[in-house]
Amino acid sequence: MQPCSPQLGTGEDAMADGESPSARYRRLTRECLEVARAFPDGDQRDVLLQMAQVWQRLADDYAGSTLLSLALGAERPALQQQQQIQPDDDKKE
Repeated sequence: MQPCSPQLGTGEDAMADGESPSARYRRLTRECLEVARAFPDGDQRDVLLQMAQVWQRLADDYAGSTLLSLALGAERPALQQQQQIQPDDDKKE
């Protein structure tokens, strides 16, 4: 696996090892920062730092949404479906 990059398209469950999404995103943040330190100032380093910011934002967003759902009782409101009256096929001319 490449640092800072999740395994995509492997067909494996990304969290199969028990790591929560938030923890995984924070780990990827750390990996991007570690790799960025190895690069001199420039475009490549800037891209890695931007990737770290995105992973951090995802971790914060996921953690925040998880806390919000726990605070709300983790229940989702029931969805209601509306039926529309359809014309009868028998009444076609």
